[in-house]
Amino acid sequence: MTIRKAAVLIAGAGLVAAVAAAYLRPSVAPPGQPALLTLNPANFREFEAAFDAHPDQPRLVLLFSPT
Repeated sequence: MTIRKAAVLIAGAGLVAAVAAAYLRPSVAPPGQPALLTLNPANFREFEAAFDAHPDQPRLVLLFSPT
C-alpha cells in the first residue's frame, strides 16, 4: 500500500470517527432554555403546553426528516 492510500484511509477513518462522536454525544441546551426533546405520543401534551404557554411570542417548530 502506498503512503497516499494509507493517508486517505486514515483521513477517512478519522472523518467517520468524528461524525460518529458528534452524533453520539449528549445534547446540551443553553442555560435558561428547556432541554431538547424528541416528540412521541407519550410527550406530545408536554409539547402542546409549552407551545401554547406564550401566545404573544412567535414560535418556531423545526421538523427534520431522514428522507
